[in-house]
Amino acid sequence: MKKLWIILLAVAMVLSIAACGTTENTTAAPKPASLTYWYWADNTEQSDLMQNIVKSFNETNTMKITVTAEEYPWNSGGFTDTIFTAIMGGGGPDMSTFKLQAGKMFAANKLLADMTTHVDAWGDKAQLNDGIWTIMKNATGDNTLSILPWTLEALYVYYRPSYFEQAGITKTPATFTEFLEAIEKCTMDTNNDGKTDIYGFGMRGAGGGQEHLGAFLYAYGATWDDLTTPQAVEGYKAYLNLFEEGFVPESSPNAAFAEIVDGFKTGLTAMVIHHIGSSKTWIDTFGEDVDAFVVPGSDKGQWTAAGDTELVVYEQSENKAAAFEFYKYMTTGEGGTTWFKTTGKGLGTNNVKATPEFTSNRFQAVAAASLQIAGVLPPTDTIAEFSNSVWAGTNQQALLGQITAEKALEIMNKAIHGD
Repeated sequence: MKKLWIILLAVAMVLSIAACGTTENTTAAPKPASLTYWYWADNTEQSDLMQNIVKSFNETNTMKITVTAEEYPWNSGGFTDTIFTAIMGGGGPDMSTFKLQAGKMFAANKLLADMTTHVDAWGDKAQLNDGIWTIMKNATGDNTLSILPWTLEALYVYYRPSYFEQAGITKTPATFTEFLEAIEKCTMDTNNDGKTDIYGFGMRGAGGGQEHLGAFLYAYGATWDDLTTPQAVEGYKAYLNLFEEGFVPESSPNAAFAEIVDGFKTGLTAMVIHHIGSSKTWIDTFGEDVDAFVVPGSDKGQWTAAGDTELVVYEQSENKAAAFEFYKYMTTGEGGTTWFKTTGKGLGTNNVKATPEFTSNRFQAVAAASLQIAGVLPPTDTIAEFSNSVWAGTNQQALLGQITAEKALEIMNKAIHGD
C-alpha cells in the first residue's frame, strides 16, 4: 500500500509540473520573442515616428524582444474591420493600436487578452488615475483590463484670433449660443465678391463626425442614451442648420479628418474641433495666430468627446509578457516620451510632464480643462458598426435634406442601442 501511495504521489507531481509548463506565468520575466504590431498613423510624420520608436525599442531592450511594426490606414474605422477579419481568419498581429468603441465586439469574440495580472504587477500603474482604468474596463463590458490606455485626447475648439478680430468678436464663446453666434459671424465674404471666403466652422460631416455631434446634443439637454427625445432633435437641428445656412463648407457632408484639417490649415475655416495631437501642426502653420477654448455648453449640459488611441494584446499572442514590455515602453518609457514630444499625445504620466514640450505648450491647459467634461460614446455591442458604417451615410442624408432630422436620429439610435 505504501508503495502504491508513493507511485500515485510521483504521478501527481509529474502531472502538476506538466500543467504548469502549459500556462504562461504572467508575472515572470518575458521570454525572447518576435512580435507583430499593427498601427495606424494620422500623417506621414507620425508614421515615420512610430517606425523609429519601434526600432529604438528593438535596439535597446535587453530581453531580446523584436517588434515588427506594420502600418494600416485608419480609413474612418476600417482599420478595426481589417484586424477583426484578419484574426477571425487565422492571421493578424500580436498587438495593435485600438479604439475603445470596438472593445465589446472584440471581447465578445474572445480576441483580447486579459492583461489584469500584468497591469497589477506594473510599478507605474498608479501614474494613470483610476478613472482611466475604469474607462478601459467599461469598454469591454466584461470588467477585464483587455484594453491598455495609451492616449486620451479631449476634443476642443481651435480658432484663428485674426478671424475673430475681423468678425468683431472680442472674447471667446463661453456658452453654446455664443459659439453658434461666433460661427455665423466668422462666415465672411472678405473681398466683397458675393461669395463666402471664410466659413465659421469646419464640420466633420462624414467619418469621425459623430464625436462632434455630441456637443450639440448635450448643449440642448440630450444624451447618447436616447437620440429620439425632443432635446436630441433640437440639438441635431441646430447642427444641421450650420450647413443649411452656409456657415460650413459645401463639402461638409463628405468631410472626414483630412478634409477638416486641410480646411483649417488653408484658412478656409475659422474654427475646427480636434485634440492636442494637432497643436504642433497649427503652431507650425500659424505661429501666434491660433488659440483654443473648451467646447462650450449650456445650463442644460456640456460634453466633448475624448478621442482615444489605446493598445491591445490579442489572445492569440504566444508571449503576452513580452507584448506588455512593449506597452510599458510606449507609455512611461522612452517610447512614450518620444511620441509625446512630437505629437503632443499622452496620458500625463511623469515622463511626459517632465518634458519642455508639455510645460511650454499653451494648449495643454485647454486639453486638461476639456477632460473634465469629456466622455466617450456608449460602449454598446453595436457602437463600432454605428461609427464605421451607419453614422456617415445617415448624417449625409440629413445634411442634404434627403431624410428628416427625426428619421436620421431614429436610425442612429437603433444602430447604437439596437431594437
